[in-house]
Amino acid sequence: MSVLTLPEPQGWVSSGRRLVLVTVAGLAPAVAALGFGLRALLRGNYLTAVVMCGLGASFVLVVIALQLVRRGRTALRADHDSTGTVLLPDRRFSALVVVSLVLATMSMLAIAVAVPMGAFDIPMSSGMRMFSPLVAGFGALVGVAGLLTGWRRGGVGYVGLSPDGVDIANIVYTESVDWDDIAQVTDTAHGKKTRKAVVLQLQDGSEKVIDGADLYVPGGATLYWMVRHYWLHAADRTELGDGRALTRMCDGRFATA
Repeated sequence: MSVLTLPEPQGWVSSGRRLVLVTVAGLAPAVAALGFGLRALLRGNYLTAVVMCGLGASFVLVVIALQLVRRGRTALRADHDSTGTVLLPDRRFSALVVVSLVLATMSMLAIAVAVPMGAFDIPMSSGMRMFSPLVAGFGALVGVAGLLTGWRRGGVGYVGLSPDGVDIANIVYTESVDWDDIAQVTDTAHGKKTRKAVVLQLQDGSEKVIDGADLYVPGGATLYWMVRHYWLHAADRTELGDGRALTRMCDGRFATA
């Protein structure tokens, strides 16, 4: 399903630079982990080599997933029923994120077990040997929780639009906002660094954020204008439950001013 490209909101100008920073931040630990893995392999410690290469690969996969999004090499995944319209991340993006999370979780679990046994061939201070298993164990628990959440939900996240409001779900949490509680839809969050965000400013002064709109719709801009449209035009919200919203989205029939 293709989507007509709409102009990006003005607040997204710096989104490209932020993604570059995220990419660098992801590659740095990947290079370090793979370096330790190669060192362990040359020293004949295959457990450490496998664990560190798996950990490094988890970072690389996330970077690849984000680059697919940045380059627009994603496809729209959307569905609807009588309750509303749901937008899901691209299948390749989702698969890369899930595999990355599995690798990271398994690596963290192995570190938590192997370090206390003295079976992990990484230079560490006595303090690191004491605390790294605790940190790795906590990371493994978070990873398992994220995988279970994704399994129950059937994916790494979604954005749902219904006649009643907006649902925002990711691997960590799900939030729901009623249309009537939204005071403004903007492209910039206050006090939080975001990338291609759809910001729902609520009547009570708080904000709910769809961060990375291009994770759900190629380019992301169409999702921004879509949310604005259905916030502004209550009479059109019935379209969200009968498929007309997806037709309008693919045709790009949303005001951009």
